[in-house]
Amino acid sequence: MAYPPLSEQNGEPDTYFLFSPSASYPQPLACLIDRRGTVTHAWSSALGQPAPESEPPSYLRGWNHVELGPDGSLYATVPLHALLKLCPDSTLQWRAELPVHHDLDLHPNGDIYVLTEEPRTVPGPDGPRILLDNTITVLSSRGEIRAAHSLYDLLTTHPDLHNLVDKEADRRAAEAGPAHPATLSLDGRRGREASRLLRDLPGSPCDVLHANTVEILRAHPKGLWDEGDVLVSLRNLDLIAVLDLSARAVRWFWGPGELSGQHQPSVRAGGTVLVFDNGQTHGRSRVLEIDPATGQIVWQYTANPPQSMFCAMAGGCEELPGGTILISDAQGGRGVEITREGRTTWAVRVSTIKSPTARTSRAEFYRMAPVPAATAALLGDGDGTARDLAVGRVRCELRDDLPLTLRSTL
Repeated sequence: MAYPPLSEQNGEPDTYFLFSPSASYPQPLACLIDRRGTVTHAWSSALGQPAPESEPPSYLRGWNHVELGPDGSLYATVPLHALLKLCPDSTLQWRAELPVHHDLDLHPNGDIYVLTEEPRTVPGPDGPRILLDNTITVLSSRGEIRAAHSLYDLLTTHPDLHNLVDKEADRRAAEAGPAHPATLSLDGRRGREASRLLRDLPGSPCDVLHANTVEILRAHPKGLWDEGDVLVSLRNLDLIAVLDLSARAVRWFWGPGELSGQHQPSVRAGGTVLVFDNGQTHGRSRVLEIDPATGQIVWQYTANPPQSMFCAMAGGCEELPGGTILISDAQGGRGVEITREGRTTWAVRVSTIKSPTARTSRAEFYRMAPVPAATAALLGDGDGTARDLAVGRVRCELRDDLPLTLRSTL
């Protein structure tokens, strides 16, 4: 039976929440839940998953991120392997074999902007070195490649960011020691096996950028950037930046010295930027709001005490239509909705029964994504098999006593 949207029950619009449990590999799931914690829809597909006997690391298992289109189609990233577009009943609409990872965004014209990765050779102080370049690949609504934009090439058009990239690459190379000459042979050999070889090198010398967010922007009210520019997050540079893909230029950037392993920056209607600062070097996470015109933090949320919310990896934050903020505490398995005054209005804890072949995941999910009730209403009830699987393995517990209280500061 299909659950009616909550908006049909109380006469008010509401939000649903979408996520993919990390421990659902090798039969990955995406779950849509309502505010009661009920799974109202689910998707599942093992297409493109690495074989369990290959003992894939956690970053190659399951679906890295899932996003629901306005027509009810599910976009699921098979890490460093493929982007799937699934119907509400989990049947495949199309599959784009690309080394996708972390995030995607949907353009109003139907195009899909997705992060991809491939090894490439770049100049170093002692000769060529290999780096995992990150790319924004633009796909048509049918999954055909329209364009690809190298983030390394874009960032290094700005002298300050060129220096930032070089310094981080030098630091990682110095800590890792001499690179094996054979790594240079991986230049252009994109895909999960090539990326795994480079990511697993001691000290991770090649993972300099580590993009984890792409968002297509509206024009900034003060003219700082234009319609169609993109906001990106580079975790290993502690950097968020707005890029003009057509002009191949950096429009704005912020973060080094303030952020630490951040995720999911987004632009509010008034032009300020929200970002989830994971706080890897500080042992606490927080939500920041930045005025991009001044570079000042104008508002922030932290836990009380600060260490009671520490999500060292994954996670995020996003403003909901009513002005509240959804925090994805991915490692804690928590989704928390808060007001700007620091009051918790909704909280859920997610836990997943692991399959016999599953290994311990670093996070319960990558992040939660809000879904409007009108989109949830399009999904129908053809998801019986996937929903049975989700209901049997995923627990969503509403909690008023989560060990997390938040405070806001100006």
